[in-house]
Amino acid sequence: MIRRAHISDVDNILLLETLCFQKGRLKREDILWLLRNPNALTFLDYENEARGALMLLMEEDVCRILSIAVHPSYRFKGIGKALIAIAEEQASRDNMTMVKLEVNARNRGAIEFYSKLGYERTGLIPHYYSWGDDAYSMRKILHQCAKT
Repeated sequence: MIRRAHISDVDNILLLETLCFQKGRLKREDILWLLRNPNALTFLDYENEARGALMLLMEEDVCRILSIAVHPSYRFKGIGKALIAIAEEQASRDNMTMVKLEVNARNRGAIEFYSKLGYERTGLIPHYYSWGDDAYSMRKILHQCAKT
């Protein structure tokens, strides 16, 4: 079940970050900042244990995916796709025009995953990560119906 995360979920989100990312993972204080930030949304997939987390920052007309983490035991079961769908639904609900993210240029699996979901590469950001790796900026334009 995917739901909005609460302050009490910080340990579960931190566990997912630790399991999913060797470098550049969010720290407890980063997660707490996001959970308390009125311009950020965090979602948790939890069913007997934390299975996935999604952290978003809402910036004017853009929804930025800051982190998406799926527990290694639950990968390739649709959780990542469901979390991305939530980001897109939230962005549409808030009348945003696009969803953006950055992905490590070496992470071919993630790049392919996002591409299959309709995200396009918009540029390379040299040395984006603190350890020196490059990132691709990716986005998906959201098509919205005109309001009557």
